[in-house]
Amino acid sequence: MADTGTTDTGMTDTAKPQPQRDLQGKVALVIGGSRNQGAAFAENIAARGATTVITYANDDAAAQRTLLALEKHGVTAEAIRSDARRSDDVNALFEGVVARHGKLDIVVHTPGAVLKKPLADFTDADFDHLIDLNTRSAFNTLRATARHIADDGRYVVLSTTLTSIMTGPYGLYSGSKAAVERMVLAAAKELGARGITVNAVAPGPIDDDFYQHAETPESMAAAANHSPRGRLGRPSDVAPVVGWLLSAEAGWVSGQTVRANGAMF
Repeated sequence: MADTGTTDTGMTDTAKPQPQRDLQGKVALVIGGSRNQGAAFAENIAARGATTVITYANDDAAAQRTLLALEKHGVTAEAIRSDARRSDDVNALFEGVVARHGKLDIVVHTPGAVLKKPLADFTDADFDHLIDLNTRSAFNTLRATARHIADDGRYVVLSTTLTSIMTGPYGLYSGSKAAVERMVLAAAKELGARGITVNAVAPGPIDDDFYQHAETPESMAAAANHSPRGRLGRPSDVAPVVGWLLSAEAGWVSGQTVRANGAMF
């Protein structure tokens, strides 16, 4: 029999399923959405039809590249420079999104930092740096979300799988993220009566600029060898997990930390 170029689904090899536009009419804000996992989350959201606003700290070129990728999905998209560590920046950001787009339905928070060293070697400046980027920034956006998000909204924040295992030289990093997971649980209870869900997603090591900055090639290779898959995670592995938590189907999942680590831990 001749090869017809079809798969067992009946679809031609060149035909690709179109993403479901289940977020059509929604307005989404991805804090730190210009690069790495944040950009993958933003594109997942835009592909599903939502107006997508991303923020970034300082890389204008990366923000513009991601913005162009979002606009290819035929949605309204914005890139706004904002510092999630500053409450005044965050308040102005949320107020501006609601003023321009009429509402806010989805918030995804990705910023963070990691320092790898024994607790005895951490300085006061190290502590302030990690708490500001990992804990304070998430608090600022979670508080603003509680004040501005529409009923039946969705909030997802990135945590780390390290909050649930022996952390070694990542102790302060995992501690700063563990605080975020407790805030998630509290906010889920406070906002649940409005149909709003609040969750965290905790990846394992992801092969992106964030992880590469904290590690050496040798330690990254060791982490990949520790994985049952023989590789590090990718932003594309985590984006569908976050994307599902933003869906209507995930409305009964709230106050949870979802570990997305390929069984590495």
